[in-house]
Amino acid sequence: MESIKQFGFSRAATIGALQQAPKEKWDEQPDGYSNTIHWNAGHIYFAAEGLLHMADDSYEIERPKWGAMFATGTRPSEWTGDVPEAEEIVKALEQQAGRIEAHFAEKLSAEASNPLTIAGFEMATVEAILQFVTGHEGTHVGIIKSLTNAVK
Repeated sequence: MESIKQFGFSRAATIGALQQAPKEKWDEQPDGYSNTIHWNAGHIYFAAEGLLHMADDSYEIERPKWGAMFATGTRPSEWTGDVPEAEEIVKALEQQAGRIEAHFAEKLSAEASNPLTIAGFEMATVEAILQFVTGHEGTHVGIIKSLTNAVK
């Protein structure tokens, strides 16, 4: 359950950082940055959905179409169609936190449906993948804070 609490702490930091980022600056991409605040916010959401579905394939991915915009390797310069607004992404992140807690609270020690290996490190349990999701989110929160300062 501690991993769920740590995830909640990280998500609260994400929401706080996004609320501090001026919405009119979400789509600015300063020199030296590969993406925007907008992309990082959507990427946090979509990456958690995909990774946690790997952890437990009964976890349903919501907003699967967001992958075309926010999956690893995508970029805002390639976006077409309807891109979710800042408020929609923040709301999705808030709702996702509750869904994750409800779905995974009793499953942390379970074997992952699809173990994940990154850079030679295997994550074989639901909890290990949730911990990775939490760390990944922290990385992108740092980028969001850096971008917020860069676009002021």
